[in-house]
Amino acid sequence: MKNLLKIIDLNWYITQVIIPSSLSSIFTDKHFATYPKILVPQNFVDDRGSIKNIADGKLGDVAVITSKTNSIRANHIHDHDWHLSYLVSGSMKYYWSTDLENSKFEFVVVNSGEMVYTPPKAPHKMVFLEDSVFIAISELSRVQENYEADTNKLPDNFFT
Repeated sequence: MKNLLKIIDLNWYITQVIIPSSLSSIFTDKHFATYPKILVPQNFVDDRGSIKNIADGKLGDVAVITSKTNSIRANHIHDHDWHLSYLVSGSMKYYWSTDLENSKFEFVVVNSGEMVYTPPKAPHKMVFLEDSVFIAISELSRVQENYEADTNKLPDNFFT
């Protein structure tokens, strides 16, 4: 893992957010300062349009995922993997907590063009507010047996 980003105090927990070492140096503390939302590290705009470099480094998988209105994704924990989720279109509520023992959680609304970061061992869930498309970028391979071995499902009511 790279340098310690900062300590976040949300009145009910304190956690350390660490930038994954497998991401390149285009990611800095300022990109992670609004955790769980993070800033896209590079944006280029000219008269032809724009380029957004949403990830760079040693990556294990990049997947395009579609989700229908009111569908739920995640609601689990990854033992070792982290991921970035860049919302191409649509919107979602992204829920997270710092551990399984803590019954409190937070959520943010993520809109098209925004990205969230999920560190290892972070309980998380996505609820899609409309038909949506997002790009999931992870450190580890998402070959089915690898993904299942690293993923622990949460009870359906964990975030209620």
